[in-house]
Amino acid sequence: MSKPISLKKNTIANYIGQFYTMFIGIFMLPFYLKYLGAEAYGLVGFFTVLMSWMALLDLGLSATLARETAKLKDKLNGLLELKKMTLSIELFFVIISVFIFSAMFFGSSWISTHWLSVKELSYETVESTIKIMAFMIILRWFVGLYQGTIIGFEHHVWLNIYKVVFATLKFFGAFLLIVYVSNDIVHFFYFQLIVAIFEFIVIKFKVDSYMKVSQKVSPSFITLKLIAPFALSIAYTSGIWVFITQLDKLMLSHYLPLNEYGFFTLVILVSGAILQIFQPIGQAILPRMTSLLSNGQEKEMITLYHKATQIVAIVVLSVSGMVAVFAYELLYAWTGNIEASVWAAPILFWYALGNGAVALLSFQFYMQYAHGNLKYHVKGNTYFGFVQIIVVILAVHFYGALGAGIAWFGLQTFFLLWWPGFIHSKFAPGIHKDWVFKDILPSLLMSLVYLFLMKNVSIDFSENRLILFFTLIGLGLGLLFLNIVVSQEGRKVLSRIILRRGVL
Repeated sequence: MSKPISLKKNTIANYIGQFYTMFIGIFMLPFYLKYLGAEAYGLVGFFTVLMSWMALLDLGLSATLARETAKLKDKLNGLLELKKMTLSIELFFVIISVFIFSAMFFGSSWISTHWLSVKELSYETVESTIKIMAFMIILRWFVGLYQGTIIGFEHHVWLNIYKVVFATLKFFGAFLLIVYVSNDIVHFFYFQLIVAIFEFIVIKFKVDSYMKVSQKVSPSFITLKLIAPFALSIAYTSGIWVFITQLDKLMLSHYLPLNEYGFFTLVILVSGAILQIFQPIGQAILPRMTSLLSNGQEKEMITLYHKATQIVAIVVLSVSGMVAVFAYELLYAWTGNIEASVWAAPILFWYALGNGAVALLSFQFYMQYAHGNLKYHVKGNTYFGFVQIIVVILAVHFYGALGAGIAWFGLQTFFLLWWPGFIHSKFAPGIHKDWVFKDILPSLLMSLVYLFLMKNVSIDFSENRLILFFTLIGLGLGLLFLNIVVSQEGRKVLSRIILRRGVL
């Protein structure tokens, strides 16, 4: 059995990698808006939405491969099984890729003329970018699969170095291109395609290096059949989740003019950053929870579950609350674009709060995933997902982007109030009371009180964007510190830091 990899080191690496990729994307967006224009940047937002919809065709295989890697990596002949499984999934991905690429490439003309509402860009330009997107989507789909393998091996430090390097190439390299070479959106996407090719090659070689086995291995339909029950459970619920989270964005790409969709991309990026904040913890604890349970250490798994919930509550409630309450100030400090800030701020308010609820709601899935039993996850997402899809369609059709944001917040909050309690009663009876009152409620109450006071106290926000930005950072850090103080796990971490530095 290999030596256990530090969970703390993996979590820190995940946070550094996630924060950097999130920060550089957010930091560069105002420059993209300035040099590309809102309408051209709307195409970047459209590409992001298409990438999200690719999860429908993953059929749960990426998540399943990550879980099977965590299970098999230390077992006798585990690598041999894992190699066969990876080859089988790769073959399946190749077959599906042919159909996806063909549909996008040959359907690019219809998308540019009938789906997107283009005003300034030529239809030929839009059609060319969509053809390039077809190549990029396939490459990044495979990259997502291979990242799951590395997560299963718990080699998160390497993975995050990889993410940082290629995020720098994608964002900073593109910035240099549009400022000093060409701000043509077609050239922008060609550059991104070149980066995507290198990104694929590097991670493919890395994954292959983990699975060097002496025996010859071939793809196997039987292997896919064995993992099908768990994979299809993931696929089904992931498909519903894609519909729930991306249907509004896809519909709005049709309903909104492309320049306004560029503004809506601001909302997608900022509210999406809230979800990225908690993902590093989920990424680190999922294989560890699975491993603990498989070795009969349920008590240790539940302790880890409580600690992770408290840490996520501290961070996510601080960030989502600040983003929601000070949405206009944040957008203006970030972009300097008054028109975009005024348009996007009311919508961002609801999406930010809704994504804060999603972050907390995700823990019930972690519990089911670790147990390898997604029966309730499938049923819950079926019934509630159906309701959400109907509500989102009606909200977007009648009330546009603002209606979509309000619907998103209301639905996720309603689900959060009762579903985790039901799941806890099935998999870990007796923990829900502490999960609510000790893990979440202290940070939630502190955030509500603090933000109410800050919003109703006359704060003289400077029109200087840099000063405004640091004012918001200061207010956010103040809330983060208070949430650490009121949280049991937060106080423990703070005490360890203080004692280590010899202050006490």
